[in-house]
Amino acid sequence: MNALQSLTTIRFPDPYPKSRLEKILSHLADVRGGEGIGVLLLALNLFLLLAAYYLLKTVREALILTEGGAVVKSYSAAGQAILLLGVVPLFGAIASRVNRVRLVTGVTLFFVSNLAIFVLLGKLGYHEGVPYFLWVGTFNVMVVAQLWAFANDLYTRPQGERLFPILAWVVRLGPGSALSRRKT
Repeated sequence: MNALQSLTTIRFPDPYPKSRLEKILSHLADVRGGEGIGVLLLALNLFLLLAAYYLLKTVREALILTEGGAVVKSYSAAGQAILLLGVVPLFGAIASRVNRVRLVTGVTLFFVSNLAIFVLLGKLGYHEGVPYFLWVGTFNVMVVAQLWAFANDLYTRPQGERLFPILAWVVRLGPGSALSRRKT
């Protein structure tokens, strides 16, 4: 074994002792001292994001199918792809110029305010099925990109390789997963 290989197998002690939470999370991934709360909060963030998306998606399907049927849904899906061709580069340009906290806050407030607008339009009798369909598709792309950019800012590559398996558990067991839809 050469010197480089022996250095990569050395495991230095954690600078902080593991808490009870970190010991429990260590069954899922290599969680070290001081990382438990952060990775748990990120996992909660991902869970809530997935839950919100699956709720919004359910409403989207009902709205688009009752207001226009399968044909309108097909055209709306094409419109969504075209819309994202402009929105994604615009989001990237804004994200590169704004600090992360302002970006996350601004995007979150934007989408929450849009929900309030859709509720108001629905109560006023407007047909909001197609715009809502387009909005949910944009929401899905933007908030997922924002979550992973945030996670990338929080963790180094080695930390991500160690800790992101916990996020995979959230995706696997969370809302919308095959396991959560299984009949008991």
